[in-house]
Amino acid sequence: VVANGPLAGRSLRQVAEAWGAGLVGTACADGRFPLLVKLLDANDDLSVQVHPSDDDCARHFPQHHGKDETWIVLDATPSGRIIHGFLPGASVEEFERRLARGTVPLCLQTVNVRPGEAIRVAPGVVHAVLTGVVVLEIQQPSETTFRVYDYGRDPVKRPLHVAESRRVLRFETSDPVLTPTPLGDGCELLVDVPAYRIERWRPEAPLAWRVDPRSPQVLVVLDGAVELTAGGTSVEVGLGRTVILPAVVGAVRLAPVGPAMVVIAGLGGVPLRG
Repeated sequence: VVANGPLAGRSLRQVAEAWGAGLVGTACADGRFPLLVKLLDANDDLSVQVHPSDDDCARHFPQHHGKDETWIVLDATPSGRIIHGFLPGASVEEFERRLARGTVPLCLQTVNVRPGEAIRVAPGVVHAVLTGVVVLEIQQPSETTFRVYDYGRDPVKRPLHVAESRRVLRFETSDPVLTPTPLGDGCELLVDVPAYRIERWRPEAPLAWRVDPRSPQVLVVLDGAVELTAGGTSVEVGLGRTVILPAVVGAVRLAPVGPAMVVIAGLGGVPLRG
């Protein structure tokens, strides 16, 4: 829900319907806002899940949308972990055996995580955020989630989607932690895939750019505060606040108010600072 200004109180969906490409950009043919941004605070182990790709949905689930996502770890206890993929050597056959016995976690790869790390969860990768981890999650705007395993919780209230999961699971193993690429001016690229491009900025001086009309941008302040100026309006944005920069906004200026860190995202392949 929009927090301030003449659109205060309206939902993002309502604004997208009213503004169309002016908000979501010319590259979004279906008119949906192209990003889903969440804060997840895991006070218990979240269910083990897998998401389909756009190709999986086209072949098997035509009423659904694919989901690619990236987590940026904001906080974690010393024992904070995630599940990401299968252990090396795991196979479909082993997965099926453990599924029948209720011991699926024994073939899954668990990884200790630290604040600041970025982790991509590609479609087909089984995953879960476990107790004691807080992440900023940036993903395709899809609610299609197939629950593979749920620690014996009520299957009526929280059904499993084993048949669907079998169609999309991938058994390749890889290092989940992304290596940032320096971009200069205190900025770094975390990931650029078709679904999204994500950068992390720690600016020591003001930054100025033009928003590419193909894509909106979402900016989240993760430390300190910044002053944003666009369209003749300036606003100070503090810790934990989120700003949407519409595709038509044009010129933008960001000035740090003391030490600050922001994460900014847009469509993959579209420059964030043109």
